[in-house]
Amino acid sequence: MNKTIRVLHVFGRLDSGGAESRTMDIYRKIDKTKVQFDFAIHTDDKCFFTDEVSALGGKIYCFPRFNGKNYFDYKRAWNLFFKEHPEYKIVHGHQTNTGFVYLNEARKNNVPVRIAHARNSNKENIIKKYICKLTKLYATHLFAVSQLAGISEFGRDVVDKGFVKIIPNAIEALKYSFDKEMRDIKRKELGIENKFVVSHIGRFHSQKNHSFLLETFKLIVKNNKDAVLVLIGDGPLRNEIEQQISDFGIDHSVILTGIRTDVPELLQAMDILLFPSHFEGLPGVVLEAQAAGLPCVISDKITNEVKITDLVEYVSLDKSAAYWAEKVMKFSQSLERRNTYNAIVEAGYDTEAVANWYQDFYIKTNKT
Repeated sequence: MNKTIRVLHVFGRLDSGGAESRTMDIYRKIDKTKVQFDFAIHTDDKCFFTDEVSALGGKIYCFPRFNGKNYFDYKRAWNLFFKEHPEYKIVHGHQTNTGFVYLNEARKNNVPVRIAHARNSNKENIIKKYICKLTKLYATHLFAVSQLAGISEFGRDVVDKGFVKIIPNAIEALKYSFDKEMRDIKRKELGIENKFVVSHIGRFHSQKNHSFLLETFKLIVKNNKDAVLVLIGDGPLRNEIEQQISDFGIDHSVILTGIRTDVPELLQAMDILLFPSHFEGLPGVVLEAQAAGLPCVISDKITNEVKITDLVEYVSLDKSAAYWAEKVMKFSQSLERRNTYNAIVEAGYDTEAVANWYQDFYIKTNKT
């Protein structure tokens, strides 16, 4: 009987961010008698997915957060880990800004399969941007969620030469399909019946551009008193966002739900997704919104690979908030929601197919 392959996934945390959520979608689908996921994270905190990972049979290892000054301690921690855990033959690194350390330590300890996975198309500071590029030196395989993410983290030459495998983020498309009954239930629950509901899902982080989003919504609600903004998520900028909402005097028109586990159901209640990010890899939220039949007004900084249907409209971040507001308001009239499941599947963005690909990849590479 073949022994179960244990794959070590490296993240910062196991919260409900895009990369973590998409990896958990894959984890739920794979045959865990053949492949099991374990996680190395950079916190001692209990995270959003901690309990589910344990329930699925996964292990979680905690590492110190890398800050540059603790380079040698961080390096030693990884070296000791691989010496104590020779069972790991595959390391799948999603946190690429420290991959030049842990993938190198994996290499020194004869871990044969070392994956660097580009999940985003930019980094919040110049140092992280360049040390990410070092990671590829110690990887045996390079993955990216989009061409844009691959170029950003590994360089255009590497992508153009075909050394980067583009694996799209995938979603469980069927569970997002439009459901009128669920729409009515959630709109009543949130108190947004007979409202024009603008939505955003994402971490409260500068990348997501909440400040501009709120500036845009202020103009929307000025023109449409029935407009409501639903912000799903949480993060380090929550206080600043709450203050801006108060300063704009739109408290009565904004709902902050926090982190939710019922996003597929909540999307049924929305009327449009507003997504003005400064950068993204391949945002699963935009896929989910399309799967729910929602129109999406999104930043031109986001890869065109996420446009699976004609529900997506790109707008330049160079345009004014008033211009963005005008684009959103044209969807304020009743829009017939349609089933886009087949389009999502045909484009290769359904979890089932992607999970099968990963499982086959791990099994094949483990044998070589």
